[in-house]
Amino acid sequence: MGSPVRAMSRMYFRAFLVLLVLILLAVPTLSNPTGPPATQNGELTAEVGCSCHGDGFPSTEVLVQISGVPESYSLGTDYTFVISGDAIDSTAAGFIITDYGKGTFSWDSSLAIHFVPDVEGTISHDQPSDEKSWVVNWTAPETDEGILHFSLIVNAVNGAAADPGDKWNILSFSISAPGEAVSQEEDALTTRTISVGDYDTLFSQEEDPEAIEREHQLELAEKYFENGNLYYWPTLGILILGAVVQREFYERRFGGGPPHLAKELAIPQAIKRGVLFLVLLYFSVHGYQNWGHVEGILIGCLAAWAAYGLYRTWVQAVAPAKVPDLL
Repeated sequence: MGSPVRAMSRMYFRAFLVLLVLILLAVPTLSNPTGPPATQNGELTAEVGCSCHGDGFPSTEVLVQISGVPESYSLGTDYTFVISGDAIDSTAAGFIITDYGKGTFSWDSSLAIHFVPDVEGTISHDQPSDEKSWVVNWTAPETDEGILHFSLIVNAVNGAAADPGDKWNILSFSISAPGEAVSQEEDALTTRTISVGDYDTLFSQEEDPEAIEREHQLELAEKYFENGNLYYWPTLGILILGAVVQREFYERRFGGGPPHLAKELAIPQAIKRGVLFLVLLYFSVHGYQNWGHVEGILIGCLAAWAAYGLYRTWVQAVAPAKVPDLL
């Protein structure tokens, strides 16, 4: 049997190996919450991207955009850049931008932005922003430096440390020297918006099956409601017409015909019902053409009822007077 000291040594050695393995496994998953490093393997991070996110390769799924960029700069002039970036399933984003020390960056003190150490003219985020947007000011150089080149990287993260679920993309652009704008338009824009990335990928979100079903049920409900109204009123009109025809038949066959209506009563009644019929007839045609089929049919049914009332007035006015009518 081994000595207690030797057994204790083996236990400590195993514990050390376990701790070492855990550290090695954790290294790839660590991100830079205070922004990316200035350089990676001797190259500027603003040029080569984030090796600790997205497998170290840029992705067109990240839409990188910067607005307020002039076509050509004016010496010592201030410009406001709005930087933004987004990707599907991202919860926050960070950025790094450089002008290679030609101009001067500044920003509101409330923003979590800082100058990247040891790299002139480079700024980055202090911590990821869930708004995925930053406003920075850039002051052009006081002397003509020729064409100025910029490099911007936006890293869209999912909040699960530095894993392949994070994505980043790079946007390189330039600003022409004073008086050398390349726009051929007479009224060239003072500033422009530049972007890179796949818009279709950004907005091709998977639809929620429940939302699709709700939309389908809503379409069915609207269809049933519209068709129900469309067929309900004509059906009701047909039933009323049948009842009217039946009444006329029984009145003439078994009731001795319609009752007599005196002339002094028939004329005012005919005028009222005639005017009502003409008004409803006009609105039924107008409603069918401008309001909708259901409204037009409904008003048409009312016009038909007014026409029937006018018909009843005429029938009663020409009906022969009977003894009960003269009393």
